[in-house]
Amino acid sequence: MKICFITLGNIQFIATMKRAIGMADPLLSLGWEVVIIAQDSSENRKRIAMECSEAVQVHYYPEGTAAEEVRAKTALVNEIAPDYILFCSFSFRNRILKNKLKLKPTIIIEHSELPSGIPDNRGLRRYAMLALEYWSVLYADGLLCASKYLCKTYTKRAAQLFRKQLPVLYSPYAFNNEVVASPRVRYDELKEMYAGKTLLIYMGTLTRNYGLFTMLQAMEMISRERSDVNLLLLGQGRHQEEAKAFVKEKGLSLQVQFLGYTPEEELSSYFAAADAFISPLNDTVQDWARCPSKIYMYIPFNKPVFTCKIGEPLEIFGKDGYYFDNHAPVSLAALISQLASGKLKPATVNSAAHNWGRRAIDFTDWINSNYAGKVLRIANL
Repeated sequence: MKICFITLGNIQFIATMKRAIGMADPLLSLGWEVVIIAQDSSENRKRIAMECSEAVQVHYYPEGTAAEEVRAKTALVNEIAPDYILFCSFSFRNRILKNKLKLKPTIIIEHSELPSGIPDNRGLRRYAMLALEYWSVLYADGLLCASKYLCKTYTKRAAQLFRKQLPVLYSPYAFNNEVVASPRVRYDELKEMYAGKTLLIYMGTLTRNYGLFTMLQAMEMISRERSDVNLLLLGQGRHQEEAKAFVKEKGLSLQVQFLGYTPEEELSSYFAAADAFISPLNDTVQDWARCPSKIYMYIPFNKPVFTCKIGEPLEIFGKDGYYFDNHAPVSLAALISQLASGKLKPATVNSAAHNWGRRAIDFTDWINSNYAGKVLRIANL
């Protein structure tokens, strides 16, 4: 069986390609032939080379207009002739012209968030996102949802569109064993730099909505009782300058560092050196629906993850998680204080259940259960 992942944009800014490069090699080991269609960029080439073996076939398309991208992807699909297509996200740009296909592959669409539920998508844009979400139900032969909330939402929508039999797979993000085991090129340097410190790491977009100031206010509270706690912020965002001004005003410059975008090859060093990770979430449709992929990257390092009792973290950690209220910095400060005092241990998580190998097995079983007959018909064309 041949599967073609169709991805969107530069992975440095749009992370949905993670499923393609994470599942590629595990699917190969299960007997699949794997192809990835990706935008031609230096970051995409670097990440694919780092995480995928040479047996994975990769086709790059040039950056262009939405219409040019759709035509390029359609032409590549006709050239590749896959049995299955998995769109790692669905948009007006990330699709193909089905009426131009020579064969009829089974089309799976992945949903990892709910754009119509994002507060910034207002007015006509929200209705456009909602229309696109419903269109995906009609466009696809099956859906892959990265959160339980999305599974429930799309199962309901399929029924509304008289497609009750549309297969829906729950498949969260996961971690890549190779990335975890990659050389820790900066580990010794970081351990020396933060010797005797409690090291916290947040990796993600630096915006208020993602808990940026909850973390900073918690650090301000902690700084009053101890100066041996450091927070490293890995990422960029529209509120980072405001955050830097806050840090300077509160005298936190020695305890809070803004590191910007961190190359993938250095992440294992930072994660191994950390004492805990922070992953804020809000009690909103946006955060119930989305799959916080970074939490899965943290799991194999066996460190506490400070997060919120929302959506997928609740599925992962259950009653044993270390939760705080994203609107109450004092609740995060309390967790940090316990950690710095040596009173916390990692939550018990079965990491083997959250690697891409496990996701590939579950995906293959789901395909065999729902589409075996169709594969044979395509193969006989």
